[in-house]
Amino acid sequence: MQIHHFGVKVRNVGKAMDFYTRVLGLKLMETVTLAGQPFYFVGDGKMMMEIEPAYDEERSNCDHGFSHLALSVENLEEYCKKLKEQDVTFILEPSQFIPTRKIAFIADPEGNAIQLIEFINITE
Repeated sequence: MQIHHFGVKVRNVGKAMDFYTRVLGLKLMETVTLAGQPFYFVGDGKMMMEIEPAYDEERSNCDHGFSHLALSVENLEEYCKKLKEQDVTFILEPSQFIPTRKIAFIADPEGNAIQLIEFINITE
């Protein structure tokens, strides 16, 4: 068994699509329309997420369930530099988490937390 995709509900689909495609570089993989409402699947060939409209405009980020999305990147410092040039909000600046990992946290336009991880190969 493997995860096929995960979904994120957003209040502003246009802003979310711009963030996940233009800013993070994911590609639109598929659009599915149900009851006249489009649901967008974006990914990179290894993982996929579904951008779906939130039906409750007053919803806020929940205090239970999934807390964040984690994405691995090749060069965290360079990746974060590009995100800063696009005025992405940083929750946690790039830092050494443990010897084999660097991390940063950013927020998408809805305030959802996204962890960026660079895995470091340490040889002795």
